[in-house]
Amino acid sequence: MANFKNSSSNQATEPSTEDIYKNQLLIKLESEGFITPDEKVRELVKELTEPKFLYALKLLFENLQNKFSSQILINSLKSLANPTLFDFYSEENVMRLELHLRVWIAVLERIQFSNSPIVLSKDLLDKVCNSLAKFAEIYYKAIQIIERSNFNQQRNKSYNYNIDFLLIYLRDTLHSLYDDKPWFQDLLRRIKDLLNSIFNITTSSKTTISNENCSVLSMITQLHNDLSFKYSVPSYYIDWRIMLIIQHNLFIWSEDSEKVINKKFGEMILIEHIWSFLEREWTNIADKSVLDSQIKFDIVSDKVARALKNTGSFLNDFTGNEPLALPHTLWFGLLDLVQNLIQKSTRMVTYGLCYYMAIESLNKAPSEFIQFKAIEILLYLQNIDNQMFSMIEDDFNQYIQKLNKTNSVKFQNLLIFVKEKYLEDYKVLIDTGKGKEKVLVQKNLYF
Repeated sequence: MANFKNSSSNQATEPSTEDIYKNQLLIKLESEGFITPDEKVRELVKELTEPKFLYALKLLFENLQNKFSSQILINSLKSLANPTLFDFYSEENVMRLELHLRVWIAVLERIQFSNSPIVLSKDLLDKVCNSLAKFAEIYYKAIQIIERSNFNQQRNKSYNYNIDFLLIYLRDTLHSLYDDKPWFQDLLRRIKDLLNSIFNITTSSKTTISNENCSVLSMITQLHNDLSFKYSVPSYYIDWRIMLIIQHNLFIWSEDSEKVINKKFGEMILIEHIWSFLEREWTNIADKSVLDSQIKFDIVSDKVARALKNTGSFLNDFTGNEPLALPHTLWFGLLDLVQNLIQKSTRMVTYGLCYYMAIESLNKAPSEFIQFKAIEILLYLQNIDNQMFSMIEDDFNQYIQKLNKTNSVKFQNLLIFVKEKYLEDYKVLIDTGKGKEKVLVQKNLYF
């Protein structure tokens, strides 16, 4: 087993927030006189069909030290909700679609967490929801075309499940904005107060751990009971929103100028809460065999696809039923947070804990949906430090041996697909000057 704690890499100099969120394109913009975040966004949104511009936008919006005017956020939302940016179908466009949706979400999150409330008009919300339905239609149409091409070329079909997750996440976030009940602000305040109490945080002091025996997870049931909604929300979404609020507060406290908590402590607290949520997911499927839910997943996936393509008619067709989501959407989202943490961290201890969450998720995966995300994280770790994570190829081989013949072949095809996807994603990072990993996965692309 790798010695995460004693790795020399763990002693690396702490990178500044500015270093984490910088890339060559943003540096170039500054050299050309675009200094403020608003100025940079105005330039970058002019080229939304370019992945490197999308990635730079993602970095800008995810850096919580950047402050944006409400007009820039709304203009960005409108620009990103333009489906004509995807007026043809190709594998490259599907890859760009994932990055596009991630930027779209980053903008929505900035609107959600804005210190000064930003309330979207119903007309704008309707337009954005209708656009999301068109994006979903574009995605599923692209899948059909690619599948036909793969069939003709005798290639195996696989899906970028990140896009399925992001479409659901976007839909439910947009729908929550229709709700005129202040549930989000109430949840935000209560979780922040709870974290303040646990860590004894004040705005002018460093953090200390309170002796009170309480945790955010112990309050979840009560939070669920106290919240009320004008419209139904999927069962996963409240827990997902709670985790996003926890993450947001920890990032704010560890990345702002006062450094209320240090980054190492913030990462450990975030991992603790992600792990607790994941353990609950693992417990729920403890008595089931590997890939037990694949058939159910395939059935629900078809229904979700149809529902997403009708997102724009949400209010007109509202029946009071809970919106459809893929099985284990929360689990997938938690792993997405794990991947995001890996991308921001430089600590081997953090990488090690993320490895355990990913490999445990793979070994317990009830469907290809979770397999996909676990593989993606493991490949990312492998390429950060191939020596430290040399066991990952063995992990994959051991996992394959546990599967029956049919599932084994499917998994190997999925593994090849995710490795190929990783290489394409890495090209964007290299192009923008953000690739911190070595491209070692290419050597092991095929068994």
